[in-house]
Amino acid sequence: MKSLKNIAKYAFGILLLMPLFLMHSCSEEDDNFTDVVPDFSQAIIRSFEVDGKFAQINHTSATVAMTLSAGADLSSVTVDLTVPEGTTVTPASGSTIDFTSGPVIFQTKASNGASREYTAMVGAFGNPKFLSFAIGDNAGQIDEANNTINVEIGSQDGNIADLAPNFVIADGTSVDVASGVSRNFTNPVTYTILSNDGFSAREYTVVVNQIKAPRITSFMIGEASGVIDNEENTIFVSLAAGTNVSALSPLIEVPEGQTLSPASEEEVDFTDPVEYSVTNSESLTKTYTVTVEAQDVEPKYYAFLGEQADIASLVDDDAKAAATWMKNTYGEDFRYIQFSGITPQSMAEIKVAMIYYLTPAEDLGYSATPDNALTLLPPGLRPGGTRAQVLKNWVKAGGDMLIAGDANPLIFSIDRVPANFSAPREPGNYVYSEFGCAGSAGCVDMGKPADDIWGLGMRASNNSQDRQAHPIFDGLNFVNGEYLALQNSATREVRLIWWQHFDGILNPSCCGQDAALTFEQTLSATKFGTLAAIGDAFGYGAVLWNRTDMANNEIFDDQIATDFKGSVFSIQNTIVGYEWDSNGTTNDYQSNIETFTRNILDYLYNLED
Repeated sequence: MKSLKNIAKYAFGILLLMPLFLMHSCSEEDDNFTDVVPDFSQAIIRSFEVDGKFAQINHTSATVAMTLSAGADLSSVTVDLTVPEGTTVTPASGSTIDFTSGPVIFQTKASNGASREYTAMVGAFGNPKFLSFAIGDNAGQIDEANNTINVEIGSQDGNIADLAPNFVIADGTSVDVASGVSRNFTNPVTYTILSNDGFSAREYTVVVNQIKAPRITSFMIGEASGVIDNEENTIFVSLAAGTNVSALSPLIEVPEGQTLSPASEEEVDFTDPVEYSVTNSESLTKTYTVTVEAQDVEPKYYAFLGEQADIASLVDDDAKAAATWMKNTYGEDFRYIQFSGITPQSMAEIKVAMIYYLTPAEDLGYSATPDNALTLLPPGLRPGGTRAQVLKNWVKAGGDMLIAGDANPLIFSIDRVPANFSAPREPGNYVYSEFGCAGSAGCVDMGKPADDIWGLGMRASNNSQDRQAHPIFDGLNFVNGEYLALQNSATREVRLIWWQHFDGILNPSCCGQDAALTFEQTLSATKFGTLAAIGDAFGYGAVLWNRTDMANNEIFDDQIATDFKGSVFSIQNTIVGYEWDSNGTTNDYQSNIETFTRNILDYLYNLED
């Protein structure tokens, strides 16, 4: 038993000593172990710089990211790097790298053996530029240095006022007017491209040059101007009675670069109609039939010009009312002429013509915008239209006209007043200043009280002088000595498309005697009134456009031809109350409209030729 106890004690002692032996053994092994894990902090990319800008570096994911300025060339990016001392990097600092194919790997290696791979992702904000620009099959020439694009299109490649270009812009950019959207390229237009950096932008000016279609633009025999109908390909020239038409040498104009046969100023026998051919640079040819007649017709009739075939067929109630009154007033001395029938022959016997319609209630599709007031006119009466040419020649020859209502832009079509509605307001461009109720439906005011009277303001302080004693106001009275009452019906059609003022065009532009006098001297006109019951009496409510073939003021605008022998009276704004039909209600001043109209027509009729 004693020996067993000794054995147990001995074993217990050994157990107590074993940890000491183990600790001693481990200590000896630790002394022999070498740590081979490198210090990776020596293998980092400390900075990544391009053109003074630093990238964001994520050491955990070993990535580098940066976006360069708009327009940066990703195919040639020079990178400046910093790494710990003794560490190398590939590609090396200062290298020029191509990032167009995506991320690039940068490999670092430290002197302690540590190494890392960094994935560098370098992009650029969108470069605001056109990559291509075309109209149909016609590619534009893009000039990056001057930010311009020039496109030449053929004469048959569409209407230059309504073209839809197709283009491509750089990735990461947007443009203010999208590809495929129609625009008016009559004048240069601009496009602005914006980068997705939010501030880098570039504005391009696009100029479209359309090759001129073959056409004759002017045909003159002496002082007689031919009426050119480009739809029917005809030209008509009216000469004085007794003219020998067998040997005439017309002066003819065609666009630059086009050829004509027979040539301009070549002597031709016009006893029978003669064919003239004009050819453009595309080798397209247009042939006109030219008719010359010596007419012995004395103009003596009053005429109303209307859209439909006869008075009974007129759709516009105001035109029908005015034409019916005119027919009843002048009887055998009256003629009705449809717009499509306006020809040199039909106008030869007319001394005074009236054209008037007011369409908001009927909504016949007439409308206007600040860019184009001429859409208030039928196509044939717009600038360059065949009927407009006839009326222009007729007024130049001594015909006199009253225009009112929606027809007022005719004053531009006959070139009596220069205006380009797609160009800025500036001296010499006499565009309207107000376009209220300009849509096809206009405005129709209903429930107007009878004491809300519209009329023509006749304050002497707003005209160049007191005009109330003029013959066009014979037999008429002025309310409070200030305005001519014309309208108080309960329902009224309205358009506000007119010259409210001439800001940016004339100086002074509004509204006193000095402004009226400047207007009259510049345009050879007479201002007859403004709006009634308006505090500052602004606007040009009624104007007589005088003949220009006599002495004009020294400030007369020389854009206007000086061979108008006829005069035109225009009643500019329906808010003066010049509305012939009262839309089923009563106008207590209808007789004033009738007297005023007859006075104007008779005054024009009796003007000396």
